[in-house]
Amino acid sequence: MEEIKQKRALTITEAAEYACVSRGTVENWLPKGILPFEELPSRGKEQYRFRRIRREDLDVFLNRHYQQTLEKEHNKSKINKKEIILLPRNY
Repeated sequence: MEEIKQKRALTITEAAEYACVSRGTVENWLPKGILPFEELPSRGKEQYRFRRIRREDLDVFLNRHYQQTLEKEHNKSKINKKEIILLPRNY
């Protein structure tokens, strides 16, 4: 992990390890445009694409995602008194 923290550009596997998610999760973020990446030239018949994610971009994405998650959890914990309905008790 220390080795990854020193790199400027990460492979998908390294980015997944750094973000503590699966490789598939990172691969899903890329085509959706959620996480910026660079595609390097491939060898052969373009079967293999070399994609690199800048660690700086990944840090920004993770901080933003973490902040949004915290805000969602905070909003869930708030109770709106107007939404509370008191039902009559049956004695």
